[in-house]
Amino acid sequence: MTTHPKITKILFKLLIISICLFLSIFAVVSCLNIIKKNKDNTSNKGTTINDKDQNIKNIKLTKIAFEKGNNVYLYDEISKQIKSLGDNTKSKDLLQLSPDKTKIVFRYFNEGEPIYPPHVIIYDVKAEKLTDIVIKNKDAQQIVELKWIDNENILVTGHINPSVSGYSVYNIKSKAELISCVGTMRDVSLGKKNILYSNTPHIFPQPRANLYVNGKQIFEINNDKEQIFDGGISNDGKVIAFRSWVTGEKSLNGKSSAYLSVAQISSNGNAINNLKRIIISGEIVGELKFDDKNNLSIIEDKFIYKLNNGKLIKVENTLPKQKELTAVQLKEFRQTLAKQFPKEVISDQTVLEDIDVYNMVAF
Repeated sequence: MTTHPKITKILFKLLIISICLFLSIFAVVSCLNIIKKNKDNTSNKGTTINDKDQNIKNIKLTKIAFEKGNNVYLYDEISKQIKSLGDNTKSKDLLQLSPDKTKIVFRYFNEGEPIYPPHVIIYDVKAEKLTDIVIKNKDAQQIVELKWIDNENILVTGHINPSVSGYSVYNIKSKAELISCVGTMRDVSLGKKNILYSNTPHIFPQPRANLYVNGKQIFEINNDKEQIFDGGISNDGKVIAFRSWVTGEKSLNGKSSAYLSVAQISSNGNAINNLKRIIISGEIVGELKFDDKNNLSIIEDKFIYKLNNGKLIKVENTLPKQKELTAVQLKEFRQTLAKQFPKEVISDQTVLEDIDVYNMVAF
């Protein structure tokens, strides 16, 4: 009788331990299941994101615009067809694709007798229609370059002499000239129809480096050895920026240096105010760009230099890059070229430049 309470007590303890052990095992298993489920969900989410990224990366380029033998062609990867754009009796060159990748600009020219006035052609890729723009500005008629300013306006650059060019902006819908200048253009902004340029007459001695906006001189450098090599103007026409360097001048470490200058344009448009000037590395060669809030950046392929409180802050360039053709796409392109031009020897390994294919743009 005396041992019975002890046995009962021991059994009760064992029961309690068993229950606790069971609850512990149940809790551990439940936690493991939750962790596994969360891990699976995370994995699935990661897969979805990766698949999405992969799909973005693998968006196929289906068209190639290119020049060959003084002609402009468009290749369609879907139909495996190559067609010549515009009048086949005329020579063509200076192909450029619009920023939204819907239009192509090129010019007509004659190899023998020049065409005056010259014609610039806009090809609408989707509508398959041509727009013919006659360049009436004599300063831009010896065309050396075509460039899209945006999706509706093009810049035509004409040769005048080794130090002076003519520039003319045309709207592709109205076919009208919007603005023009003669000298060395630095930038154009169509928000207020402003064109920033330097007056660089072909005379000796050359005038000091200067800046003009719409025919008015707004700035001249007081150092004969300092030269301006680029510039930008904000969309509202209130701020300019330019880079310059002094011939033969080096920084303390022996590397080339340059000056970045930023200033406000006066209300009457005849001068600049609040000129701020900082020393920068001459190795920064990107393009000057203002955003909509007049913040200035220098954009290179790999990096962007943002001006902040008088200093350039270097950040990675994450802007979308031009996608490149895959090896398979290039192979198919060469095979289509071989069918289009059967008199030429074109293999899967042919260097495209060797068969006079150049100025290619894929989209």
